[in-house]
Amino acid sequence: MIPIAVWPAVLAGLIAGAVMEGPVYLQKALGLRIKQNIFRTWGILLGMRGPGGYFAGFLFHELLAAVIAIGYAVFFRLLGVEGNLWLWGLLGAVIHYALAGPVVKVIPSLDPETGEVGKQGFAYRNYGAPDVATSLVGHLTFGVLTGILYGLFHSGGGTDIAF
Repeated sequence: MIPIAVWPAVLAGLIAGAVMEGPVYLQKALGLRIKQNIFRTWGILLGMRGPGGYFAGFLFHELLAAVIAIGYAVFFRLLGVEGNLWLWGLLGAVIHYALAGPVVKVIPSLDPETGEVGKQGFAYRNYGAPDVATSLVGHLTFGVLTGILYGLFHSGGGTDIAF
């Protein structure tokens, strides 16, 4: 059984949290119609808009990612996981996505097209299939990366427990 290691989990979460939003911004850069923007959403919840709100939202998202990654480490420990953290991270991601869907529904987010607040729906359902799929891919990416990186950064770890 792998003991819980907080700092490796935090580091894994910070990296995975930044990477998980990559699909959103890549699609936006390619001109695809992706409406979600969790950094802007968290900024609005913190009472800020514009670049400052966006940056504050990014920092808040990173804080959440670090805390959630610690949750993954606890999850791995409770299950008695000894290896294949990438796969266990994927399972954690499915659970994470199932919990995030209702959160997205209730948090207020500014729709970039209409200016309406709070209309994104469960797991961005009201934004359309591309947003739902992008959110799912982002969460799966977070889980797999968290598992791999936690395994690699763990003092008793390495590739033997990551893969």
